[in-house]
Amino acid sequence: MAKAKQYKSTADIEISKDLMGQIVGQEHAVDIVKKASQQRRNVLLIGEPGTGKSILGLALAQQLPMEKLVDTLAFPNPNDENMPLIRTVPAGQGRDLVAKARIQGMNMFKNQNIIFFVLVLVSIVAPWWAKSYYTKTSGPTVGAIIFSAMILVSAIAVVGIMIALNFGRRMEGRAKIPKVIVDNFGKKQGPFHDATGAHAGALLGDVLHDPFQSGGLGTPAHERVVAGMIHKSHMGVLFIDEIATLHPATQQELLSAMQERKFAITGQSERSAGAMVRTEPVPCDFVLVAAGNMETVQHMHPALRSRIKGYGYEVYMKDTFPDTEENRYKIAQFVAQEVKKDTKIAHFNKDAVEEIVEEARRRANRKGHLTLRLRELGGLVRAAGDV
Repeated sequence: MAKAKQYKSTADIEISKDLMGQIVGQEHAVDIVKKASQQRRNVLLIGEPGTGKSILGLALAQQLPMEKLVDTLAFPNPNDENMPLIRTVPAGQGRDLVAKARIQGMNMFKNQNIIFFVLVLVSIVAPWWAKSYYTKTSGPTVGAIIFSAMILVSAIAVVGIMIALNFGRRMEGRAKIPKVIVDNFGKKQGPFHDATGAHAGALLGDVLHDPFQSGGLGTPAHERVVAGMIHKSHMGVLFIDEIATLHPATQQELLSAMQERKFAITGQSERSAGAMVRTEPVPCDFVLVAAGNMETVQHMHPALRSRIKGYGYEVYMKDTFPDTEENRYKIAQFVAQEVKKDTKIAHFNKDAVEEIVEEARRRANRKGHLTLRLRELGGLVRAAGDV
């Protein structure tokens, strides 16, 4: 707990390097979130906007025990092109796998380059040989006509061969190269993704539409797979504010992903070519930190709320705390944090901080209390700093 100390300006106030230590006035919520991080429990934060729900979610991600992160790749399925195979490898190895597959693909076409060179050589030599032969046997006029015709045919043949080889090379090569759909290269800490307001495709994954799905012109199915935030949050934290605004069907699918800890990716639009594609189940073992106010939470999918409550915690955020010397110092600490985060405004002296504290009293709408809707106070701090 922060102790009331003497200071002349916010420059004298020590700021915690740990996000948990920067959360003001929500000690009960902080204690529960610490427990949730240790046990990898889901959390539902209930409170008014601006009371610190999102920073609690980010702090939980920082507190998670170190896990072995993985890269997730989509591979072509030789037996069913509309059901790409899913494999995981240790973080950072996904890119190496793709690079090796590309090199192997290039080596496969070395012989084709030799064949192409021979055909070009023949197409150059043949017209001159034909001209010489027909000039001797049928005269210069016939020889010239044959030569012109052979030149035209050779040019068309070379262009056709070039297009065919390049197209075949591109399509066959692409069809065998896997795609990294979740890339954790260089990451040392579990991921944190804010999926607030995300539509179903961004949240649950999607398969992109490709209009060229006939005659071998289409993009391979595994290349059109796009991981959702539930998959990118594997071994990390998925934060969703105003969770009740998600479509009920999306909430149900989110519940399935939480229960199974894996979720197959398919096209989200029924009219899209991607709707024909469905991958193998993709790992998505995440900690869900959901948030909302009392009114919106009451409209959550009952099964989803029950899952969070049964296997995690419901935390009620405070919107005010008592007007004590210790808590006034915490407001000063908050001002110091906002100044440091902004980087463009000067530190506040003690008189300026007292003005912010007085504003916190007014905004509490409760005698003997200070507001904890700190997002609004933060805007005031930045506006005052700019002035």
